Amino acid sequence: MEPRSGRRRFLARPWVSRREIDDDSGDPLRVALPARRPGPKRVILLEDLTWQLSDWQLGGGKRVSWGFPIFVNLQGVPVVVIGAGAVAERKVSALLEAGARVTVVAPDATPAIDSWAADGRLALKRRRYEAGDLRGARLAYAATGDDEVNRGVRLEALREGAWLNAVDQPDLCDFISPAVVRRGDLTLAISTNGRAPGLAKRIREQLEGHFHEEYGAVVEQAAAERDRLRAGPSATAGGASADPATAVEGAGSSLPAAGRQGRVFLVGAGPGDIDLITVKGLKLLQAADVVVYDALVDKRVLECCRRGACLHYVGKRDKRHTKPQAEINELLIQEARAGRLVVRLKGGDPFIFGRGGEEAEALAAAGVAFEVVPGVSAGIGVPAYAGIPLTHRDFTSELVFVTGHECGNGRQPVDWKRYAAGSASIVIFMGLHSLPEVARQLLAHGRDPECPVAVIENGTTAEQRTLVAPLARVAEQVSAAGVQPPALVVIGEVVRLRDKIAWRREQQGSLVEGAI
Repeated sequence: MEPRSGRRRFLARPWVSRREIDDDSGDPLRVALPARRPGPKRVILLEDLTWQLSDWQLGGGKRVSWGFPIFVNLQGVPVVVIGAGAVAERKVSALLEAGARVTVVAPDATPAIDSWAADGRLALKRRRYEAGDLRGARLAYAATGDDEVNRGVRLEALREGAWLNAVDQPDLCDFISPAVVRRGDLTLAISTNGRAPGLAKRIREQLEGHFHEEYGAVVEQAAAERDRLRAGPSATAGGASADPATAVEGAGSSLPAAGRQGRVFLVGAGPGDIDLITVKGLKLLQAADVVVYDALVDKRVLECCRRGACLHYVGKRDKRHTKPQAEINELLIQEARAGRLVVRLKGGDPFIFGRGGEEAEALAAAGVAFEVVPGVSAGIGVPAYAGIPLTHRDFTSELVFVTGHECGNGRQPVDWKRYAAGSASIVIFMGLHSLPEVARQLLAHGRDPECPVAVIENGTTAEQRTLVAPLARVAEQVSAAGVQPPALVVIGEVVRLRDKIAWRREQQGSLVEGAI
């Protein structure tokens, strides 16, 4: 059967996962469509695909230029996303934020997309793409990483009249999504026509350093002035008329100075439980342009960062340093001098064995403005989650914090003789590896061999477990139990209260108790 003039003929070979599109030239164009069960060949006549389709519409490989930027209201607009990986997740997140009615089609999805589907924020079809999935859609995204599938989606988008964005395939796109800086109602969009997305990202980061959060308030101020003037002369002071353009320009005179110096916030993230970060620390994360974080910061805390924030990992574990401290200091200084709001996020409290004091010194010497936002120290939070009060009228009125890294050979050695003779509760940070030496020193200076010691691994997290043993045997039992960093050590009679007031159930099978 010959195709009618002005239409394309689809010859379907149902036993393979592609179809050939023949036109009068006889040159086949191959596109991905889902495989069907074996059966007779079918001829599909598409009423709306005409011979006038150009090469770029079908992904002919020519460079495409998107020369007309627009902003679109997607509130309630049906949008289909094919694919549910990390890239698709970013697209979906932006679409949901814009109020679109999103449908995702993919056999597997990221945890975030699964969560949004469970909450009813989007529809999730757990299967491969099929012809007809774009029916009724106004926009579509192809984020499968499969060229053939994306080209099949392209054909259906043309048939349905839906605009398509195919990730990393600009020749298949009707539109592209720019890099964006948002400050309230102020939106700055950056595009390189899809040719250099890394450069667009870098430019966006630079703009974020120049255009801070207060620009949103400036827009509101200018809009209010504009509305007042448009209301007529009676709305102006003394009934005098004014030029709206001049008045709005005047409102803009309060704009923050571009290129101003930024600020660094040394923020404590708390000891592990993500709910223990302070309200101020959380607000700063949501506003920061740059976040420089440590190994002990729970990655879920980073999900609180605003979209577009630049994250730098500078963690240290068991003497393995991602960056030397001097380089971390320089990073904070350079980012602030670029005009950015920088959060230096540290586990626990930044000024308790967190080297926050050294960083504050470096910032002060460089003339960089900074603030300190205290956090819940591991020395306080972890024992509390293990049911151990560090002070108690019946046991002790003294509390000592020491670091295991300095025990024995540090520049300021701990005076173990002094603490062995008293009743102080001793909390040792980073003391797991030095525990045998600590126990030896305390016993040598007269501490009771039966003094209880708690070693708390992964404190305040879901993986927390606590080992309690006498001072004379604790190092041996810790080794046998395979306790790993991060771990906090508490020495003192207050540990005995754990039997009475432990309030938090630890991970099943993880609790190890020594005889005391």
